Amino acid sequence: MALVWLMVFLTSVSGLLQMEEDPNVLIKNLRMEPGERRLTWDLHGNVSEIMCFINSKLITKAIDNNRYCQFHVLPLCEVRNFTISLTKGPPFLMGIQYPLQEGNPGAAAQRLDCWVHDVDFLTCSWEVGREAPSDVQYRLYWQELRTHREQECPHYEMDDRGRHVRCRFNDVSRLPKQLQILVRGTSHGARIPCLDRSVELSEIERLSPPNITAMCNKSYSMMEWKASSHVNLRFEYQLQIQKLQENFFQIHNPGNYMARLKVKGFFRNTWSEWSAPQYFVCDLGEDSQWPNWLLTTLVLLGTLLVPGLAVVLCGRYSVLQKLFPPIPHMKDPITDNLEGSKLVAWEASRASREDCPVAEVQVLGET
Repeated sequence: MALVWLMVFLTSVSGLLQMEEDPNVLIKNLRMEPGERRLTWDLHGNVSEIMCFINSKLITKAIDNNRYCQFHVLPLCEVRNFTISLTKGPPFLMGIQYPLQEGNPGAAAQRLDCWVHDVDFLTCSWEVGREAPSDVQYRLYWQELRTHREQECPHYEMDDRGRHVRCRFNDVSRLPKQLQILVRGTSHGARIPCLDRSVELSEIERLSPPNITAMCNKSYSMMEWKASSHVNLRFEYQLQIQKLQENFFQIHNPGNYMARLKVKGFFRNTWSEWSAPQYFVCDLGEDSQWPNWLLTTLVLLGTLLVPGLAVVLCGRYSVLQKLFPPIPHMKDPITDNLEGSKLVAWEASRASREDCPVAEVQVLGET
């Protein structure tokens, strides 16, 4: 039975070798051209269409009369299977592995993660490989996709054993919008494989929620904000307003309310954190647009000025009384004597106890 299996195996191998050496094979010498980022081959004859795959996933179609497949990004560290196949004709499949594996994969950096934050900063972090030697050291580089230009990280953070585990770039506005991030390892006694990741800065940005400013009165509230970013130009917002324990997004006759905001890049999936809640006082009178700090200041000033003004006025009145005493008015012989007296009806026929002359007064008109 073992002899039968051996004969079958030898027959299969000889068939494969014969197929590879068959002069009628249309595609030969499959190879990678890293500088051009393309998978190419020697084509002998006419074929309808060639498809290119990475790890069995369709990536692109061959161009230039089926001479090669062009890739936007090539892996620099992780080994992957590149294969080609024909869409028509007899079944055909050919593949290579790229790049070549160097060193122990368990010694390479792991869990590489990068993010843009606080408008200006790019930070990347990684973990030390589980099988890394004790003297391993890692360094991070970004590489521009078009020119292959590289730059090393200027600011590292280390773990308790002095190994680099984090990197920060301070001015993200000077970086290309698309990068390939590489973490290379070194050791005196072993070769350390690298770890790479392709990133688009607009996709990895963690936006900070903008601050809200508002102008309002009893009838309406106008809120404004502005998100800041060097890599995203369009944004979506979510505004949450809290008033009397109700959440809604349109305000009519707003009164006093609390609001907070979060933001994300347009066509992106990651939202920022909610901003700190901000309180707005709008019911200050018709057409009033005073900010909260001004209202508070006016209330405090009013509280302090009213007692002081009262003291000043009282003191000023006392001084004026002393400098300019009131002038006595002339005495009216009639009205002054009537103060506090009772009026009684006059009876002409009744003799008065006092012999007072009486004069008749004729009313000529009313004014």
